[in-house]
Amino acid sequence: MHGNPWLRLLRREVEDLVAIRSGDRYLRERKARTELAQVNRELKQLRAQLAALEERRAVLLTQLADKGDSQARPASAPP
Repeated sequence: MHGNPWLRLLRREVEDLVAIRSGDRYLRERKARTELAQVNRELKQLRAQLAALEERRAVLLTQLADKGDSQARPASAPP
């Protein structure tokens, strides 16, 4: 398991205290909300990466198309 063992112990004790004071349902709901927020952040980052990759792909395809047109037609031949 990763992380500082003292912080893991403290987290476990705090979770036990919250479960006793507020109930297990509250703790499960808070954990679910936290995980949902993390998933939403990851999705946002992935969407940004996807947009950048699609933009780069479009540039590369344009470059290849331009290069293909210039190679298909000899320089001395009229267009």
